Amino acid sequence: MEKKIGPELTLSFLLMAALCCEASIIELFLYSFSKTTTWTDARLYCQKNYIDLVTGIEFSMGWVSEVLLQNDIPQVWIGLHRDPNNVSAWRWIDLKPGDSLATANDISESSYWAKGQQSGQCAFVSTEDLMWHSERCSAGKEFYCTEGGQIIHYKIKLSWYAASLYCSSGMGYLATISKTDKIEKSGWIGLYQEFGETWRWIRPESSNFTNWAGGEPVTADCASLNTSTGLWESHACSENLNFACFTDNLILVKENKTWEDALSHCRNMGSPCQSKLEPCVYSYDLVSLEKSEDYSYIRKRIYKATTDEVWTGLRFLGDSWWWVNGKRLDNQGQLPDCLSQGKHCGTLSKLNEDEWITKDCSEKRNFICYRAR
Repeated sequence: MEKKIGPELTLSFLLMAALCCEASIIELFLYSFSKTTTWTDARLYCQKNYIDLVTGIEFSMGWVSEVLLQNDIPQVWIGLHRDPNNVSAWRWIDLKPGDSLATANDISESSYWAKGQQSGQCAFVSTEDLMWHSERCSAGKEFYCTEGGQIIHYKIKLSWYAASLYCSSGMGYLATISKTDKIEKSGWIGLYQEFGETWRWIRPESSNFTNWAGGEPVTADCASLNTSTGLWESHACSENLNFACFTDNLILVKENKTWEDALSHCRNMGSPCQSKLEPCVYSYDLVSLEKSEDYSYIRKRIYKATTDEVWTGLRFLGDSWWWVNGKRLDNQGQLPDCLSQGKHCGTLSKLNEDEWITKDCSEKRNFICYRAR
């Protein structure tokens, strides 16, 4: 698949640049926006106007980082989320159902995470309401130490981990707070949540007292891409960040047509190109899948078809299987060369892993077109 940066009037940049030179029927386009929003709203926007949030399945995150950094976009929401059924796992979003996560490939141990970012949260006291709030442990804040039975506030801004070391260097520890303790300034306290675990105090002797603000503690269940480092970071899904969507040049047509009518439908489609050099019009055709690595992506895209299989641009002519773009099917042995009952046309199933299923060309079903200049 070829990846491109797509132009959009509301975007923070207007570029069109190919990622690679290898010819491919399927093209992917990356879009990023100057506005900020929550992870959930970002995904809904992408699904409504494009396909979905960008993921590391379809795109190289290194390439995405490079492109967005060149256009002064420091951080974007990506399609990576903590698994609600297994809080120790992180998964890419699943394009097929449209609202769930891929069941395979837990990537919580990936080297692309910034240090500590896939782990839990730490608690601090906020001066706004003197109540407890959750935050990524890597954030820099003032802190409270318990030393000699007294709680002492330090104005040095350190991460939660560094604050803990600072306290222990003075024979103390990050403070355990009880109901009688008077806390009047902002700072880390010794309450934390390990990856996939419950909240606990840093010291064995715990306190049952809690003073969480409304809506807290918030877990960092959604991931962003830091374009400066190329690494992933975890955030509360309610934070407002830029975001990156992607789309492609495929069109799923949910009309039931014969193979010949589907071919005519695609070829009669047309739309103007976005070109600054000269007027142009996109042409369309039934999709020709010459590359086996494109099959899994196409299956995701036909998931919402109203028929179990969709027509592709594969047709038996003479004594061979051909794509409508004029290319011969590489592995002719995949499909029969002695055909019966007029099964001269190729479909792709959204339900199983068979590469091709031959069908009678007069049958009617959904089909998928692709756009080319």
